[in-house]
Parts: sequence; C-alpha cells; structure tokens
Amino acid sequence: MEEPANDDEEFKPRRPRRSVLLRPFRVVRGRPRLFICAVLGVVIGVFLPAHMRLATRALIAWNITVLCYLVGSARLITKADSLTVRERAKIIDEGRVTILVLAIGVACASMGAIVLELGPVKQMEGWSKALHLGLTVLTVLDSWTFMHLTFAFHYAHEYYDEYVDDPANVGKDRGGLNFPGGEAPNYADFLYYAFVIGLASQTADVATTSRPMRLLTVLHGTLAFFYNLAIIGLTVNIASGLV
Repeated sequence: MEEPANDDEEFKPRRPRRSVLLRPFRVVRGRPRLFICAVLGVVIGVFLPAHMRLATRALIAWNITVLCYLVGSARLITKADSLTVRERAKIIDEGRVTILVLAIGVACASMGAIVLELGPVKQMEGWSKALHLGLTVLTVLDSWTFMHLTFAFHYAHEYYDEYVDDPANVGKDRGGLNFPGGEAPNYADFLYYAFVIGLASQTADVATTSRPMRLLTVLHGTLAFFYNLAIIGLTVNIASGLV
C-alpha cells in the first residue's frame, strides 16, 4: 500500500530555477561600481604594450581598478546616510560573502605580483627603476586600502541585514556593533571600525555584540596582522632595491 503523500513536502516552496540562474546577474547589478572598474582595469591591462612583463601589466591593471573603485566609493561614503546604507544592504544581499572572499584573494595575489615585480629592480637604473618601485609602493597602498574598504562595506551590510529566520525579530536589523553616541551608523562609521582594525588590529571604542560580527572581526584582524607583516617584508625589499 502506498503511503499518503506528505502535504508539507508537496507544497513546500521551492526556489525558482530561473531565480538561481539569474543570481550572477543580480550580484553584478548590485555592485555596478566594482564591476565597471574591474572591466576597465582588465581592458587597459590587455592593451598595454606587449613588451611589458606580465607582472607589470597585471599590477597596472590592478591599480587602475582599485583607484577607480576608491574614487567612486569616496563619493558614496560622503553622501550616504544610514537609510541609504540600509537600502543598499537589501539590494546587494546576494553574493556578499563571495565578493568578500574574491576581494581578499585578489588583494593578496597582488602582493605576490609585487614580489615578482621586485625581482629585476636591482638590475635597473634611472627612470625605469624609479617607475617600477613607484608601481610597487602604489600597489601596496592600494591593496591595503581596498581590502579594508571591502570589509567596511561588508560590516555595514551585515549590520543592516534583516532577520528572516527569527520570528521574534523578523524585519529588524541584525546589528552586532555598538557605536558610541547612539546614532544609526553610516558608511563612515563602518569605515572607521574597519580601518582601526587594519591599522592597529583592535576595535577601539566600538563594542562587538553578536557572534557573526565577532567571527568576522576575528577574520579581519587576523588577515590585517599577517597582511601588515607582509607589507613590512616588502618594505625591506623595496629599501634594498634602492641600494
């Protein structure tokens, strides 16, 4: 005898296949600034002179991407209030973790490219040596800034993400950070939090009040510590290249 069908399973809502297929497009649509800058950097990198070393071309493309993104982000940070941040958190809900992982990976990969770029510097002279060292220093600064800016945006969108799995708090912000003053935080506040961690590996006067935020802060602080160590090592290499 066949068992009766389980009504709960039969009518259990399923995510539409079309929705899953369109997810990459929604991820891109929610972050036009980042992807436009990335495309611009790649296109310029492809059309750079062929006689340039691959590491040099990659670093130039990376710096163009990051500088373009930083300029666009600066405008957003100075103009956005807490309501704008909350609305953006809803728009770019999908792919947040993926974007964070990719951003960290690319920033770290750029440090590897710097090592390759520094290889032939000692054999160079004049303007060629100065330009290569300048590109290296710029990449260190850009990569460091980009990584912590990415974390700042991630903190903001995690903070203003709404509960969906807790009936008692549905529709409320997840929060997780307690900023002094009691005002609703905007991007500048999250930028402050992220860059203090990047500079000092500590959270200063901001209290971390939720487990997800604590885990994210630990990850950020650990990456910042080792990233800063790598920068110190690269600084020594750059200094030796000047001798």
